Amino acid sequence: MIKYLAIYLFTFLVHPVHVSMSSMEYIPQDNGYKITVRMYSDDLLLDLLTLRELPEEYFADHVYTGPEDIYEEYINEKVRIRINNELYSARLLETEKLEIETIMRLFVAYDGKINTVDITNTILTAVYLDQVNLFIYKDEEYELAFRFTPLYSKEKLNLTKVEKIP
Repeated sequence: MIKYLAIYLFTFLVHPVHVSMSSMEYIPQDNGYKITVRMYSDDLLLDLLTLRELPEEYFADHVYTGPEDIYEEYINEKVRIRINNELYSARLLETEKLEIETIMRLFVAYDGKINTVDITNTILTAVYLDQVNLFIYKDEEYELAFRFTPLYSKEKLNLTKVEKIP
């Protein structure tokens, strides 16, 4: 418990801004969406620790160092995507661990007409009251941006009623 408290205090002292950036872009030639999620590595570790117990050897210097399959589970739990009212899971393609941030690239296979996309983004919303999750949705006809917070974590896109990109 003290270890988790130390990680939380360290995280707050290192950066007082709590933000993640995500994008979801339809790639026609791949028949699906490429999803990219960027967040501070220490925040990611803190959120992972709120979801499950991790062995001590999986984190060093306030960064998660364990197996990468946990990222796919994490994103599918924290970012829920429904296309035409059907829930889809993202498949992890790769991760990139930079000095202070972790970038996760995933893919959601989908081929067909898209009428609605429901996005729920709860990354770090159980940890920080001031968390902001910026999200960009893009396909061949639309480009939309959203700001998710602990109080506003869901967005329903009715693509038949949205104004198209000029």
